[in-house]
Amino acid sequence: MAIELPDELVWVMDLLGFNWPQVNEDSVREFAGHVRKFAADIDGTHATASAIIREMAEHYQADSYQQLVERWNTMSNDHMDEIVQICGVVATVLDVAADAIVAAKLAVITQLGIAAAELAAAAATAVVTLGASAAAEAALIEVTKRVVNAILQEVEQQIIGELVSRAVEPLEGVVERAISGLVFKGVQAALNGIASGGGGGGGGGAGFQVNPDELLRLSNALQDHSQQVVGHVRSFATATSGVSFS
Repeated sequence: MAIELPDELVWVMDLLGFNWPQVNEDSVREFAGHVRKFAADIDGTHATASAIIREMAEHYQADSYQQLVERWNTMSNDHMDEIVQICGVVATVLDVAADAIVAAKLAVITQLGIAAAELAAAAATAVVTLGASAAAEAALIEVTKRVVNAILQEVEQQIIGELVSRAVEPLEGVVERAISGLVFKGVQAALNGIASGGGGGGGGGAGFQVNPDELLRLSNALQDHSQQVVGHVRSFATATSGVSFS
């Protein structure tokens, strides 16, 4: 549950003229969780697709198969692995931001608590000194205002403006690459060519053997996995569309 300003300190915050930070650390962590799930889904689909590529060895024995495997490894490392890695970094940054928000809120509460106690003491002293401590009270308010303002500025500018924004922005490119599915399209195009008798352009080589029906089945399975990636993107978009950091 997000940390809120204790009721007994609201008057101090009002006295200083500040508003309690509206950013919700739980929402930031929730977003990080969605990012991690998206990465796990993508990684799972990638692993299954890689297993399909390996299964092809039973039905496709040729030099061009090795070229196909190399192409898959290169494209998937550049494409799918990058998506998972970026999501991991983004989720970690969001977790760090959430922890920083908690620390900042607790720091504000601490300062307000100190100010409340000292203001109460100053008010009691004023009765005895006939108001002579008013200057000290004003100085206390000014010092507290500066400290709290510095903390709030850090929340707004560094945590929200930098950490969260810089974490979310890379996701746009990640989602676009996931939707494009280039790694699946490229390999499937090669498989379709082989299954239809095109040979994939890599040459049969010694011991050439191919089972077109099985290759077509596996090609269709890869197409299904490509659609799964699109489904992961849609699920991620649906899950995060209603998330607000405030």
